[in-house]
Amino acid sequence: MDEKQFTQDEVRQIIEGFKPRKAPGPDGITSEILKLVFKSILKTLTSIYNKCLRSGCFPKDWTIAKIIPVAKPGREDSLDPSKYRPISLLNLGGKVLEKLLIKRIMYYLYKTDFLNDNQYGFTPQKSMIETAMLVKQYIEPELERGRVVIMASLGVKGAFDSASWPAILKGLSDAKCPRNLYHLEQDYRKERRAVITNSISMEKNITKVCPQGSCCRPGFWNLQYNPLLNLSYTNHMKVVAFADDLIIMIKAESIREAENIADIEMNKITAWAKENKIRFNEGKSKVMLMTRRKRKEQKDDIYLNNKPIPQVHRLK
Repeated sequence: MDEKQFTQDEVRQIIEGFKPRKAPGPDGITSEILKLVFKSILKTLTSIYNKCLRSGCFPKDWTIAKIIPVAKPGREDSLDPSKYRPISLLNLGGKVLEKLLIKRIMYYLYKTDFLNDNQYGFTPQKSMIETAMLVKQYIEPELERGRVVIMASLGVKGAFDSASWPAILKGLSDAKCPRNLYHLEQDYRKERRAVITNSISMEKNITKVCPQGSCCRPGFWNLQYNPLLNLSYTNHMKVVAFADDLIIMIKAESIREAENIADIEMNKITAWAKENKIRFNEGKSKVMLMTRRKRKEQKDDIYLNNKPIPQVHRLK
């Protein structure tokens, strides 16, 4: 079924919520300008956005991103191009439509309980403190029983840069997203372009990635990550996510048993990542053994992408 039309109140709330002094997109319209005039054109604006919703059309002038490369802190003198974080400046008219779209999609996903409860990032009423408490509540009783726990922290390489559009659309399809929202999101991905201007001007078509600065990034990332949390894991393991950071906790009677379980389950995660064109960075990942036993036991490596994960005594 189709989702109901956007209301004037929704459009007004989104425009009033824009922060001042934000850099404009290629059309040069700032939030201050829109806030000054929107009350006199609110009905017209709402009609335009509802026409986009009915026709499943995201205007192409609103899919152009002006790229501003900003050097990451501490890497200003590096010659590696990856030192830059590309900030996308988007047209304000498109940002309003993006917010209308993602608010409706996320409301539908939460209303239908489609998203896994073990995702604590970009989720209302959840925080990093709750994530840490969940980890503590899982591990502490196992240590009191004299068991061992292996905890691994896995980081995604270029998280939002790895966002797969087919995976996001499949997630919406699996969730039985309202038809007009699905078609509008589908068109939002088509013919996106990025333009960077310095001494020369370059333009490139974009086929993946959630644009830096887009309000859709967090919601669509959780939608893409959701199947990973829903994989069929052993009952000896718990998986918790905070945005793109993945925490794996494995309980067992011995270190050898925990390591065997970890290798099997890590293969599931690696296979899912490969299928969804996501790569976990073994250099950023860490693994830590927790036990209160005094006797020493032999430890082996745990592998990710056929490479050993660094073992640490503290995990932040």
